[in-house]
Amino acid sequence: MKVRSVLSAILALVLMGPASIASAAAPASADPLDFVKQRYEELQSVVKKFPEKDKMQQGIREVMERFVDYHELSRRTLVDQWDKLAKGQRSEFVGEFKKMIQRSYVKRFDPGIVFTIDYTGERRAETDGAVTIPSIIRSGRSEAKVEYTVRTVSGKWLAFDVVVDDVSMVRTYRKQFHDIILKEGFKGLLERLRKKNAASQE
Repeated sequence: MKVRSVLSAILALVLMGPASIASAAAPASADPLDFVKQRYEELQSVVKKFPEKDKMQQGIREVMERFVDYHELSRRTLVDQWDKLAKGQRSEFVGEFKKMIQRSYVKRFDPGIVFTIDYTGERRAETDGAVTIPSIIRSGRSEAKVEYTVRTVSGKWLAFDVVVDDVSMVRTYRKQFHDIILKEGFKGLLERLRKKNAASQE
């Protein structure tokens, strides 16, 4: 497995909620670096614990609930379109976008995969109050530079962007969605997300 696939999958972990399988999660930390470390520890624990792929994937989804800020990710991805949307449209988009991220990334993990993470360099304080945490992730002979950008939400850290070897998840989806909206409008984008998510359940 390419380390980039592992990293991409890990990014999706940032945004979910209460856990059942990963019930031994560490308490939230006031330090953003500790927050990232805790999520990785939970992720590694799930991958090691469950040899059955379906159980492992469910465990990963549950870790994601405590890792990613899907609302902020959605807002920054749609940029100018966001303010034009009604509350209900925003809510539906966040829900479908979240399903797409989980569907795309969770399936890239295999039970027992081994990876390590080294936290290198200085964290950066962004102008909007967010903090960027740099790291290096290694799997086998492959490695990638990964940066997590996190912010506090109701007193807890959550991530809303992951940059892998200088490729930002937010910027990547922003470009893809912008092109679809230009051709098909926001309704067309939402319908695409709905159909892909529904097809994955069949």
